[in-house]
Amino acid sequence: MPRICRILSLLVACTAAAFAQEIPTSSEGSLQSDLRREGEQFHDDCFSADKKFFSCLTDLVHSTPLHLTGGSFPPGNGFGAGPEFGWEHNLNESWRSATNVEAMASSNQSWMVGVNFRAIEVSNKPLVPTFHRPVKGTAQKVELQHDPEVNLFAEAISLNKLSYYGIGPSTSRPSLALYGMRAIMIGGNVNYPLGNSGVALFGELSARLFSLRGREGDASPSIEQLYSSVTAPGLAQGGGGFFQPSEGIRFDRDLSSYFILNYSATLQEFAGTASNSFERLNLDFSHTIPLYKLQKSAQPSKPAGGKAAPAEKTRNRDGSIDLEARLVESFVPSGNIIPFYVQPTLGGADINGEKMLASYPDYRFRAPNLMLFRADIEHSIWGPIGAMFLVDTGKVAVARGDLGFQHLLHSYAVGLTIRAGGYPMVQLLFAWGGHEGTHTIATINPALIGGGSRPSLY
Repeated sequence: MPRICRILSLLVACTAAAFAQEIPTSSEGSLQSDLRREGEQFHDDCFSADKKFFSCLTDLVHSTPLHLTGGSFPPGNGFGAGPEFGWEHNLNESWRSATNVEAMASSNQSWMVGVNFRAIEVSNKPLVPTFHRPVKGTAQKVELQHDPEVNLFAEAISLNKLSYYGIGPSTSRPSLALYGMRAIMIGGNVNYPLGNSGVALFGELSARLFSLRGREGDASPSIEQLYSSVTAPGLAQGGGGFFQPSEGIRFDRDLSSYFILNYSATLQEFAGTASNSFERLNLDFSHTIPLYKLQKSAQPSKPAGGKAAPAEKTRNRDGSIDLEARLVESFVPSGNIIPFYVQPTLGGADINGEKMLASYPDYRFRAPNLMLFRADIEHSIWGPIGAMFLVDTGKVAVARGDLGFQHLLHSYAVGLTIRAGGYPMVQLLFAWGGHEGTHTIATINPALIGGGSRPSLY
């Protein structure tokens, strides 16, 4: 991986530097202008006689529109890095857009390539930089957006190591099997607010194609050695495709910055073959309680004939308390199945990297229906370093009627975070409290050094 990173760094730097030499300034557009300035900056910091190592490194990961990106792949597939093109552009006086094109390869040879285009009617306001999906399940700065928004995406991802323990809440650790998966997702969505009410309508159309494969060379067996199409629905077909319309309603409201509400209800329709079509209802109720943020007071002006009083020294602090309730229910026509690879999971982190019952192994419990309650607090300690505590409880169920408050599983986690742009982007957590030992989780959000938002993988 270090050799790959060096090669990618050189590629980004040389590409930007080439633009600086080849684009005539008299006829350049805004994108050409951005590339030219970036190339000139790269040349000054990385290739001039007085090379500036740290400035060059900063250019490689933060310059626009070309830079390096990186972050955590879904659990089991390591960390990845690669080049990204990210560009913001005014379409007209009312609409602004951002385009992200990125490619990453991970330490276990998984990879992804994605394109994301976002347009938002900003009403002469600056674009809120929310192209990057924050790490869910952590306290984080909330950006409320009350403008029409259009997103288009295309992504291909190949994952070499995913875990499967069976379906339902009663599976066992020895039932672990491994598999690989490739997914291609193309589509778009629209978020349309209803004035300043905080209510917005959501709609999405997408096509998703999944391809499964076995996993050899590990201590645990490959999935086809332990499971069949009965115990792993959809396995015999080796994957499948879905046309997926989704529609929903969202509500977000900042109550005087003391209590921020984020509610959503979304119905997903998975239209596949005659035997694997189904619908899924997702309900999510999130509440964020921001904590204080103190800044150094301004230096008082010097009074006439005397010394200025020293500025009051305070510590900058930031953080919040998050409370969340989530319910996922699936509706399956008689005789149909829900393929296991599009079922939600609890335990460790799911395929989207979201932590739920963190003390259990990743993907530990899988079923068509899910219920989760979560509370966490994240607070700055010093500079970008923060600490967090997370507690959650929940369960999965094969049938909707089996969801309830009996036999809930519990998990606790504590750890450190590193903030960037107000978000906890790097996390190192130690989790305990379940019945299957402890779990240490380290994740890097791709938004730390780039990375566009991505569609859900289930």
